[in-house]
Amino acid sequence: MNKKSIVQILLLFIGFLLTVCSLAQAQIRTYEVIYSPSAPVLDGVRSPGEWDNATEAATDFRMLRDPGGAISSEKIKFQLLWNDEGFYMIAETDNTSWGDWGGNADFGFDDYNIFIDPNTDDEPNQSSFDGYHIGIWQTNGLITRFADELDDQERTTFLEARHGGNFGNNASWSEPRELNWVSNHGEFGGVVELFVPWTDFNAEEFGQDGLYHPNPPEFDDIWFFNIAKISSAGDLPSWNWTSGQFFAQRPHGEITFTGAKVPFIITEFGEDPDNATTNNITWNSAAGKIYGVDFSTDMLEWEELDDGVEGEADQTTFSHEDAPKGKRGFYRVKLLE
Repeated sequence: MNKKSIVQILLLFIGFLLTVCSLAQAQIRTYEVIYSPSAPVLDGVRSPGEWDNATEAATDFRMLRDPGGAISSEKIKFQLLWNDEGFYMIAETDNTSWGDWGGNADFGFDDYNIFIDPNTDDEPNQSSFDGYHIGIWQTNGLITRFADELDDQERTTFLEARHGGNFGNNASWSEPRELNWVSNHGEFGGVVELFVPWTDFNAEEFGQDGLYHPNPPEFDDIWFFNIAKISSAGDLPSWNWTSGQFFAQRPHGEITFTGAKVPFIITEFGEDPDNATTNNITWNSAAGKIYGVDFSTDMLEWEELDDGVEGEADQTTFSHEDAPKGKRGFYRVKLLE
């Protein structure tokens, strides 16, 4: 083989390596975040039907700092939902070995690291990290951020907002930061449920660079997102893998907020089949919301029938007993709180 042939082969090989590296670095995974008027309950348990509205779970985490991005042996999966109140996540794992709570922020524990960028500045998904970084501990038993009936202790949470870097809190994520999480791990595996209210996306230091977004997104908005894990065994599985050295390095995944909002309308009306003096009114509703129901014969003057109807998931029915018969009547339903 002559020198020219050797040079050509070497150039082809180098070109192949550059192509492979370029493709690996350009990987951007996507996930559709469905709007759901019914919020999951944060209790560290996947309750039946609770996450059925979400897109199928994202899986196949790959190992950071592995040249080929090998698939993690730990099976991690997550799902996302959103509504007018905030952003919800459930993450599950098949790992069964956990340490005990140590009392503070310690990345020697197993922990999830979530990166969220509202991207209000429409920057490319290749630049330095802008966004919010949330660290959630995975320890033996059930713990929550805020003391409540599930856990009587306050638990430290790692919270940073940064602009243009992998580390630090230079974007001054300000209080109140009311996000909450429940972490439940044991021999069965592990479940983390997270809720972040939109009002928590309040870092104003670099607002023009895409961090300040204290209101719900619009349909079809695209945010940057990643979830990764620091394992006590030293593994670093990441959903949106890159060839970089740090989780914060981009590109991250891209999540699209979608799903049709259920219109706030009366869907059914009619006489109760078991009682001719009662009318039933059914409307699209959200669990826990408070509604009022009024009645009128002329749509000018209204009689308040009830101002404390607690909404059920998806639909709520109110029964108007001793309803007037033989003349025209109108009903209206109001969302009160």
